Amino acid sequence: MSFLGQIFNPVFQIIAGLLAFYYGLVHNYAVAIALLTITVMIFLAPLTVKSTRSMLEMQRIQPEIKRIQAKYKNDKVAQQEAIQQVFKENKVSPAGGCLPMLAQFPLLYVMYSVIRGLSNTVGPHHVPSPKYIGHTTALYKQLIASGGQMHSLGLNLSQSATTVHGFLTALPYYLVIAVAIVLQYLQMAQLTNKNPQAAAANPQAQMLQKYTPIIFGIIYISIPAGVNLYFIVSSLFRIGQQELMYRHDPVLKKHAQAAADARAAGTNEIDHVKPKLGGFRALFNPTQGNGSSQPGNTQGNGKSPSAERDPSNGSTPPGNNGQKNSGQIRPKGQKKNNRRGTKP
Repeated sequence: MSFLGQIFNPVFQIIAGLLAFYYGLVHNYAVAIALLTITVMIFLAPLTVKSTRSMLEMQRIQPEIKRIQAKYKNDKVAQQEAIQQVFKENKVSPAGGCLPMLAQFPLLYVMYSVIRGLSNTVGPHHVPSPKYIGHTTALYKQLIASGGQMHSLGLNLSQSATTVHGFLTALPYYLVIAVAIVLQYLQMAQLTNKNPQAAAANPQAQMLQKYTPIIFGIIYISIPAGVNLYFIVSSLFRIGQQELMYRHDPVLKKHAQAAADARAAGTNEIDHVKPKLGGFRALFNPTQGNGSSQPGNTQGNGKSPSAERDPSNGSTPPGNNGQKNSGQIRPKGQKKNNRRGTKP
């Protein structure tokens, strides 16, 4: 056994023991793997919730990160300090949203090793010798009786698409791989669709979403179908989990609502949402792009709307005849009109 295998050996025994337990209940490899997957996903659920929140927060602050990068483009030290301050204020970590994706790699290794260990054979005659489980379990006895093969759903779950011969024989294995890849895309797109504006401002996340399922697809071709089944069930579980989180988790519900308001307002800024209010928008939007303010607020030129009174009270708005304008500068040569209305 390799050094890495020795480190993970207790984990192999735990996972194989759970699989043997579920097989003893259902006597079906595929169902036992599905139940094992659900158990692992429930165990990882707190990590998934935390990392999903972190991922969405990272998407939310991307516009602010972009502004900092533009402001300090010639001072990398100040740029990094400002960005770190934004992370600190929002209590997020750049690596937090990547944890579920990074966690898949050790899980991939564990499941691959467990399936290979359970279907292990020895000697020139390939005598089955399952690893990691007790000899009295129903799973061990069945593996011995089947020669180390794990038949379920019309597949040998201990084999990969590259180890079977013939196009028609390999086709179901490639279909399983295709389903696993599509579900990974759907799982990642589910997060993007909740906040497309912020996701668009994060090209790194878009690249991760685009290429990670392809990388895993290449790996899926050479690993046992039982491991692919594990990832199919885990993706389905995460899709359902994320939907429940958006419906019941208060943090994600608030984020999703802010993103929806931002889409309705046509802006990428989800932390300062300005909803479109039609003709009444002026009553609620305190500032305009030209620097002036709305009724009831101070004008951009420093005057209050109350300073511009109706002509009936003795004063007239600027620009009208009859305005008291003694402070204005007249063109050279122009005389002041006679008070009695005579012509100049």
